[in-house]
Amino acid sequence: YGDNPSLGGVELMNEPSGVNLDSLKNYYKQAYDAVRRYSQSAYVIMSNPLDHDSKVLLSFVQHFNNVVIDVHYYNLYSDYFNSLNTQQNIDFIRNQRASDLSGVSSTNALSFVGEWTSAWSVQGASKEDYQNYAQAQLDVYSRATFGWAYWSYKCQYDQ
Repeated sequence: YGDNPSLGGVELMNEPSGVNLDSLKNYYKQAYDAVRRYSQSAYVIMSNPLDHDSKVLLSFVQHFNNVVIDVHYYNLYSDYFNSLNTQQNIDFIRNQRASDLSGVSSTNALSFVGEWTSAWSVQGASKEDYQNYAQAQLDVYSRATFGWAYWSYKCQYDQ
């Protein structure tokens, strides 16, 4: 696939978690070199470890070319967000997530919000609340320099 002009990029791993950061960086370096043996132009996408700060890979990738940092933003799988009302969840997206995402982008790495969803656990949220929540995310995640992907078309939640 390396010389195929349709190859846009290769993501090396999805959502590494509970892994030693030095081991992950070693894996990413070896995998980056393997991709580069076959393609100099394909983007190499490195998923940020879920249990680390979203900017933990930025200094590591500063000497690589055509690299993307993949971050996943969910307000769904943390008890912290359960205590927030609709507007507080939206404000979190517009303030904290926007700030975090702007810090992920650098001159050496593009940013990609590889997963997000409009589902979250607010008791009594209306359809309009979910639409406003999704719109806030679209507004913020559209600033990612490599784009975003929605997770997922089908979901066990009713939103």
